[in-house]
Amino acid sequence: MERQNTLLTSDQYIDQRAILTAEIRLLLTDLGKGKIDGVAYDTAWVARLAPHYPGFGFEASLEWLRRNQYDDGTWGGPLVQYHDRFISTLAAVVALREVGGDSRDERRVKRGEDALWRLVGRLGRDDSDTIGFPILAASLGQEARSLGLDVPQPPVRFAAAYRMKVQALLNQPERNWVHNTLTYSLEGLRSAVTETDRVLEANASAASSPAATAAYLLMQRRDDALAYLQSIMEPDGSGAVPTFSPIDIFDVIWPLNHLHLAGAIEADDPDARLALERTWRFWSPETGIGTSTFFSVPDMDDTAACFAALKRAGFPVSADVFRYYELDDHFCCYHGETNPALSAHVRLLAALRLCEDHPYYQRWIDKVVNVLRHFDENGSFWWDKWHSSPYYVNGAAIQALHGVADDLMGSRFRWILRTQNDDGGWGYLGESTPEETAYCLEALLYWDRHVARVEPSVLDAAARYLAQHLNDRYYVPLWIGKCLYTPRNPVRAAILSALFSYSQS
Repeated sequence: MERQNTLLTSDQYIDQRAILTAEIRLLLTDLGKGKIDGVAYDTAWVARLAPHYPGFGFEASLEWLRRNQYDDGTWGGPLVQYHDRFISTLAAVVALREVGGDSRDERRVKRGEDALWRLVGRLGRDDSDTIGFPILAASLGQEARSLGLDVPQPPVRFAAAYRMKVQALLNQPERNWVHNTLTYSLEGLRSAVTETDRVLEANASAASSPAATAAYLLMQRRDDALAYLQSIMEPDGSGAVPTFSPIDIFDVIWPLNHLHLAGAIEADDPDARLALERTWRFWSPETGIGTSTFFSVPDMDDTAACFAALKRAGFPVSADVFRYYELDDHFCCYHGETNPALSAHVRLLAALRLCEDHPYYQRWIDKVVNVLRHFDENGSFWWDKWHSSPYYVNGAAIQALHGVADDLMGSRFRWILRTQNDDGGWGYLGESTPEETAYCLEALLYWDRHVARVEPSVLDAAARYLAQHLNDRYYVPLWIGKCLYTPRNPVRAAILSALFSYSQS
C-alpha cells in the first residue's frame, strides 16, 4: 500500500510536480556552469592586490570586507564552524591592516583581533580543520605579527604530516606544483616558489584557487592571472570572490547522481548526456577525474561519483580505475592526504555496487565497510572532512550500505530520524538548512520505500520545509574548503531531488 501524500491537495500536487520538473530542466541546462558564492577568505587575499594593480577592480574586494564583518568581529560563513571563522578573520585583518588605512579599518582590525583570541580556544570543537589550516594559519599569523597585529597561534592537527608533504615537494629538483595538492594552499608557501617553478594551470589560476592566485600575483605580475581573477569576481560589482573556480566537473556529476537516484531523470536524458559527454573528455581510465578541468590532481570522491554517472549512462568505464586509490587498509581520496575521507568511501561503495562482476568487487566492498566500521566511534553517525554537517555523509550512506552492512545503515537512520527540528528541517550547526534537510529527506524516503515505513508526518514536515525554501537563491555555506562554501548547483540538485522523490509517494 502506497503512503498517501498528505502535504498537497491534488491540484497543488500537479502544480508542484510541474514546478519541480521545470526547475530540474533548468538546472540540467546549467550543469558545468555553476558557481560558488563569494567568501571572506579569498576576497581578503584579492583585496590585498588593490594597491599593486590599481584599476582592476580589486578595491571593491576591500570594500566588501568592510561591509561583511559580523557584530562579534569575525568574518566567515553565517553558521559558526570555528576553523572557518578563524582563518577568514585572520585573512581579513591582515588585508585591512596591510591595504586599509582609515580609522574605521583600525577599529575593524581591533575587533577582529579580539575575536581571534576568543575563537582560538574553540577550534577543538570542530571535528575537521579547513583545508591547509596548519600551513595557512601559521603563515598568516606570521604576516599578522609582522604588521604589528596581536593574534594567537592556533593549535593544529596533522602539522607533522603537512611538514612532510611540504618538504617532499620542496626537495624535488624540478618542482611541479600543478600536480600537487599543496598548490591549492600556495598562499602559505609562496616564499618557497622560484621563478622556474611551474605553478599556474592553463587558465592562469593556481589550482583554481583565487586566494592562491592572488598570492602568486603578489610575487610577480601575470596579466592572464589578473584576467582570471577579474573573470570570477561576482558580476554584481561587490568585489566578492569564490573559494574555488571553476567547479565544472563537480558541477556535473554531483547533480546528476542526486537526480538519477531520485528518479527525476532517465539514463538517456539528452541534457544529462550532453553534460556527461563533455565530462567524458577528461576521464582517465588510470586515475579517473578531478573536481575541475583546471585542477590537475584527480581524487577518488569525484572519480567514484563520475564513474557511477558514466556507468549508468552506458559509457565504457572500468572499475579498474579504483586501483589507483587503494592503499593497504583503506582508499585515499588524494594521494598523500593526512586523514581519510569517509564520504569518498561511501561514494566508492555506491559506485562498486554497479559492477558486481569485477574481480576485486568483494575485496573492495569488505575494505570499504571495514573503514566505515573503524570510524564508527559513536555508533550513530560519522563526520566527514569535506563537509561541516554529518548529515551529508550519513544521508548518502543509507542507500550505499543497504544489503551490505545493514547494522551501520540502521544506526544512521535512527540518528537522522531522532534529530529532526520542530520546523521540519535538519541542521547541525544550530539551525535547519535546506541542504541538510534534503540529504535527510532523501535518506528517509529510501528507507520508507526499501526497508520499513517511516511515519508520514516526518516526511511531510521535511517536504513542507523544503517547499518553503524552494525559491531560495542563497544557501548557507557548509562545505569545507579553505573556508566554508556552497556549490550552488549540487545543493540545488539535492533539494529538487528530495522534493521530486517525495512527490512520487
